[in-house]
Amino acid sequence: MIKYSEDAVSPVVGVMLMLVVTIIIAAVVSGFAGGLAGNTQVAPQASIDVEITTGASDGMGGTNDVITFTSLSGDSILTKDIAIITYYENNSGQIYKNRQTATSVASDLYGYGTLTRVPFINDMRLGYSGDNPLKDFGNFTWSTGDVLSTGSTAGTADLLAINDTASPHGIADPDFGSGSVVDVKILHVPSGQYIFDKEVVVI
Repeated sequence: MIKYSEDAVSPVVGVMLMLVVTIIIAAVVSGFAGGLAGNTQVAPQASIDVEITTGASDGMGGTNDVITFTSLSGDSILTKDIAIITYYENNSGQIYKNRQTATSVASDLYGYGTLTRVPFINDMRLGYSGDNPLKDFGNFTWSTGDVLSTGSTAGTADLLAINDTASPHGIADPDFGSGSVVDVKILHVPSGQYIFDKEVVVI
């Protein structure tokens, strides 16, 4: 009788041990997966309009080539967390690429020696570009209704990396103009996801 009793108990103990081990493994896996999920960055979602305009009036009788970025709706975006990536190929196959971030070199937009990192936020409550670093790309939060701008041909040339050596910079490529196509991407660096990715036709 004792022999049969011992044989009957062993499978029960074995099953209980297996259940305990299974529960422990499941808890460890769940905790690990939860830790990974907790570290995952999510890109902000926003509807953005990008325009590249040649011959825009500068308000003083002259013209400028200007790029504007308008947040139409969606989440606010920390500009220190994004990179604007541009790609332009001219008629001869020459390629101009640039990656603009919060640490990019600032531009002399109007030849006065005051520097602004483009695209700056077009908000006069912060004063003029070049006078307040809070207007510089990388130093502000981009919210719905806010317009970012390159401000001048010099700013556009610098953002697209097609600048000449003049001061302020001009656009060095003679093919660039109305009808040109620029591939524009806005990358949310922490998540590695694109907020904007579109070919923009110059007008």
